[in-house]
Amino acid sequence: MKNSTIAHALTAATLLFSSISAVWAAPDTIGLSQESLDHPWLANQRRQIEAACNTAGIRLLATDGQGNVATQIAGIEDMQSKGIKLLLVQAGKAEGLRQELQSLKERGIPYMFVGKPIENAGAITMVSGDNRGLGVDAGQFFVDSLIQKYGKPKGNVVVIEGIPGDETSLNRVGGFLSIVKKYPDIKVVASQPGDYRRPKAYEVMQNILQAHPQGTIDMVFAANGEMALGVIQAIKESGRSKEIKVTGLDGQKEEFDAIRAGDESATWLYPPAGTEGMAVALKILKGEKVPPKIVLPTVRVTKDNVDTVKPAF
Repeated sequence: MKNSTIAHALTAATLLFSSISAVWAAPDTIGLSQESLDHPWLANQRRQIEAACNTAGIRLLATDGQGNVATQIAGIEDMQSKGIKLLLVQAGKAEGLRQELQSLKERGIPYMFVGKPIENAGAITMVSGDNRGLGVDAGQFFVDSLIQKYGKPKGNVVVIEGIPGDETSLNRVGGFLSIVKKYPDIKVVASQPGDYRRPKAYEVMQNILQAHPQGTIDMVFAANGEMALGVIQAIKESGRSKEIKVTGLDGQKEEFDAIRAGDESATWLYPPAGTEGMAVALKILKGEKVPPKIVLPTVRVTKDNVDTVKPAF
């Protein structure tokens, strides 16, 4: 064999070996699909996942659904076409997204929920807080507070729901109502969606206050912290802060400040699930079995413990 032929053969072998080595050394690629990023909880969760991927040497593709199910689905389709090994999903509205995830399952692409799950949607696992349980405890807090005020369980309450069709909101509100509706003298005088956003909740609460004059509202249950802060602003501007108690659900720093100031009565920690979710995702990538549901711990925060509990974000 001539020297040039040997050289060409060696070069080809070297290139082939380098190509194979590169494939072996290529990092795993995972996807992260979130309903949007215009909320501090969502932004914090994404930062947690990015940090965990950097530490683990995982390549991350992340999309922003911009509050639109069709946009979120398009992002999932794009990531799927790029060969992700696992998809992490923070669910928005279940309708539409559930069908897309079923299609992924049929194509053999595993997925898990982080932070906001959809029940019975075929995910490997769900890492989140217990939304219904949180709502139940909030309902009991309302009952206890109204008994303290009136000597018995009675009063008028307002519910500010999350995004219509969002399973997390349905569970939080459903858990809350499962308790307060046991008491016929506790009346839900208004229940409207605030879309989990502060400006919308502020606007909705303004309208509710106009429709229900002074002395006709005792408490407001806001299904997340951003909405609670919007509700508080509307109540302050109406001059009815002494009349109406407000609770939220998330446990963000601004809620803690509102509790210290006497503007919010209670909140419940609902931490972003990025760090815990990625710990589970790494196990899945290694082929390890994980539980079908991982519930993150919570705590009720009031003026009694606000200085000893760390905010969720």
